Amino acid sequence: MTALDAAARPAQATAQTRRPTRWLESGGVWAVLLIALILSIGPGLYLISLSLMDTPQIFGGRVLAWPIHPENYPQAWIVTRIGQLYWNSIYISGISTAITVAISALAGYGLGRIEFFGKRIVYALILVGLTIPLQIALIPLFANLKTLGLLNTPLALIGPYTGFGLAFGTYIMKGFFEELPRELEEAARIDGAGDLRIFATIMLPLTRPALATISIFLFLQNWNEFLFALTFITEESRRTLPTGIYSLISTEFYGNYPLLAAGLVLFSLPVLVLYFIFQQQFIEGLTAGALKQ
Repeated sequence: MTALDAAARPAQATAQTRRPTRWLESGGVWAVLLIALILSIGPGLYLISLSLMDTPQIFGGRVLAWPIHPENYPQAWIVTRIGQLYWNSIYISGISTAITVAISALAGYGLGRIEFFGKRIVYALILVGLTIPLQIALIPLFANLKTLGLLNTPLALIGPYTGFGLAFGTYIMKGFFEELPRELEEAARIDGAGDLRIFATIMLPLTRPALATISIFLFLQNWNEFLFALTFITEESRRTLPTGIYSLISTEFYGNYPLLAAGLVLFSLPVLVLYFIFQQQFIEGLTAGALKQ
């Protein structure tokens, strides 16, 4: 036996002992990920299964629907008047999100690129706005909307949704505009461009990940918002999807769980489609600025 062979044996023994440890570590990681996956998508899959059952199957304690009842979906669409609820939610969420993004982009550009007196105070007020919960403003908003005669109108939700989204949108846009190189702005000023032109043609296109992130986040937040929609809108024809589904649960469709489950699935579809379409932009917006060049 040579000295080289004697030195190689401990190394081989160490490698052999490390292999089971690595397998155990990787197996533990995969087990945790599998459990997290089941906990994440399990309720959604069970909801889809419920939407394809009939009432006896549900009360019989079945987990998987068989035979399936796909007719629950067209019945839920018609009986629950979910088409009207869809339109109300898309209309209110879309307009409020568009207004919030437009104002946030302008405010973020001003705070991130332009020096003016009181800039720090304005930014401090925006940060304070991020900490204000919706519940605190519920009663004052209700009184003001009632005085203005805006209850049971789209403006009763568009206004509050826009106002409460401005702090978040401005905070995100300010951070993005601050990260853009100053050389682009200086070159544009040498060419004679003003602040508005620099903002619209040079700076704003570079913040597409931020715009996508804010748009998706605020749209989903407005789409799922329940408290304001329940308080400010009481007419059935003007309800949004969350309050419309809630009213169905507590009124004539109580106990008709297959139709309710199908309605909840239909309620969730636009959110899932929106996320999967803009998934890349959303992730880019969340991670942009995390790494320094």
